[in-house]
Amino acid sequence: MKIVKRYYKFVVWMTIIGYLCLTPADDFKKVPIEIPYFDKAVHFGLFLVLALIMAGLNQTRPNSFHKLAIPAFAFIYGVFIEIVQSKFTTTRSGDWRDVLADTLGILVGIWLFKKLNPKWQWWFQ
Repeated sequence: MKIVKRYYKFVVWMTIIGYLCLTPADDFKKVPIEIPYFDKAVHFGLFLVLALIMAGLNQTRPNSFHKLAIPAFAFIYGVFIEIVQSKFTTTRSGDWRDVLADTLGILVGIWLFKKLNPKWQWWFQ
C-alpha cells in the first residue's frame, strides 16, 4: 500500500499523458481561435508536470543516478509516445518538435522544482 501511495500521482500523470497524446485529435473539441504551436505548449506543460512529480519522488533518493534517471526516463517516455504516434496510430504523427517541447518541459520542471519553496514541494511527492 505504501508504494501505491508513493507513486499514484506519477502513474496517473503518465496515463493522462498517454491518453492525451494517443487519442485521435478529432476526439477533442477544436478551439475556435487558431493558436500557433498550441500542441507544443501542451507537450511542454505535460512533461513539465511529469518532471515536477518525478523530482518530488527523487527527493528521498538524492544520489547522482536518480538525478540522471528523472530526465532520462521522461525523455524516453516522450520519444516512445512519438514513435507510437507515428507507427501505431492513423490520426496522429510523430514529430521531433514534440520531443523538443517535451525535453524543454522536463528541464524547466526540474529547475522549477529546485526553485520551489519547500512548503510547496510536498505536493509533488
